[in-house]
Amino acid sequence: MLKDTPCSMKVFDVLRQMNAVRQIEAADLMIGQHNFTLMFARAIRAATPHSQLVAAKKMTGAAASTPPGQQIARMERELAALQTQVKSVEETYGIENLHLTVARGYVAKLLANTRITRWLSYHRQEYLGEFQKIAEIDPQPEALDA
Repeated sequence: MLKDTPCSMKVFDVLRQMNAVRQIEAADLMIGQHNFTLMFARAIRAATPHSQLVAAKKMTGAAASTPPGQQIARMERELAALQTQVKSVEETYGIENLHLTVARGYVAKLLANTRITRWLSYHRQEYLGEFQKIAEIDPQPEALDA
């Protein structure tokens, strides 16, 4: 699942410490969050119940230290809250991007009218500067690829 992602080999070392089912869940989490860092993999491992960890012969160093149960429970709650927030952003991103694009186009059309631009320059110079910044915003490259 992670073969075409920018995962380091250390991430796979962390994933090997989990059983096969949990490895798939962890890979799904990493893909869903677009986060392939070692820190994220370690956080997933820390939030993994002991029943889903592979019994290692002797883990040394940072791999041997596991956080207490309260920290694991807190991390699980924080991860669930973060996933909810990401899902919410994913659901509203498209419509908000559309609204911003329409608003930018409207402002640009207003600024194309010389009478409006002249009135703003005489009466509301600060608004004119901000409207010009808005009108000059380019669409994001990610939006063009979609």
